[in-house]
Amino acid sequence: MFDSLSASGICRSVTILAAVLSLSAGGVAQTPDTPQAAPTQAAAPVTRESLAGTYDGGQMEVGAQLLLKPDGHFQYELAYGALDESAEGTWELKDGAVYLTNVPAVVLPSFVVVRDTSAPSGLFVKLTKTLVEGMRQRVLLLYGASPKADQDADEAEVADDGSIPIPAGKHPTAFIPEIPVYPILPKPIPLTGPGGHRFVLRFEPHDIGKADFHPMPLLVDNGVLVMRRADLQLLLHFRRQQ
Repeated sequence: MFDSLSASGICRSVTILAAVLSLSAGGVAQTPDTPQAAPTQAAAPVTRESLAGTYDGGQMEVGAQLLLKPDGHFQYELAYGALDESAEGTWELKDGAVYLTNVPAVVLPSFVVVRDTSAPSGLFVKLTKTLVEGMRQRVLLLYGASPKADQDADEAEVADDGSIPIPAGKHPTAFIPEIPVYPILPKPIPLTGPGGHRFVLRFEPHDIGKADFHPMPLLVDNGVLVMRRADLQLLLHFRRQQ
C-alpha cells in the first residue's frame, strides 16, 4: 500500500515538474484552437474628400444640419426653440478641425440713433417699431471709460413710457438694446455729456437669422464634427448621414 502511494506521488511530482519547466521555457504552449490576435489597422487619414457629405446635428429640442460640399462650400441650418438660423460659405480642413467661414460676410443687425435729446435726468428709449409684439424691450447698461458688450452689465426692462431703471449709485456710460430670440449684441450706444437722455432708435435687421461664422471651428472627433456654440450654450455633434 505504501509502495503504491509512493509510486503515485512520484508520478504526480514528475508531471508537476514538467509543467513548471514548460512554463520556464516559454509559457503555456498554444493549441490550434487558441484564437490569434487580429493585426492592428491604422486609422484612415482625415481628408477633405473623406469629410465631404451631409451631417445631422439634431438632439433634444434642437434640429441642425450641415452639408460639406466636395468643392469647399457648405450649407448650415439650425432650429432651436424660437431661433431659426442658417449660414453658407466656404470650409477648410486645418489642424484636425473643420473651419466654416461665411461668404459673403454677415452684416449684423444694428440700432440707428434717430434722435438723442437731453433730459433733466435718467435714460429713456423708444423704438420706431416694436421688435416683438407683446414682449417688453430690454437693454444692457454698461459702465466705465471704454464700455464693451462682453463686460459685466446690468439688464433692465424698458417701461411703457420709455424710462429705464438705473441701479442706485451707478452711472452707465453706454447701453445696448437687446434683440429678442437672437444671441446678438449690437454695438454699444454711448451716453455722453451731463444730464439724462431721450433716445429714439430704429432697428436695422440686415442679415438677422444668419449665423456669423468668421470662422467657426468644428473639431473632428472620430468622424463626428463638434461645434461649440457658447452664445447659445449648445454643444452640437454633427454625425454623417447614411
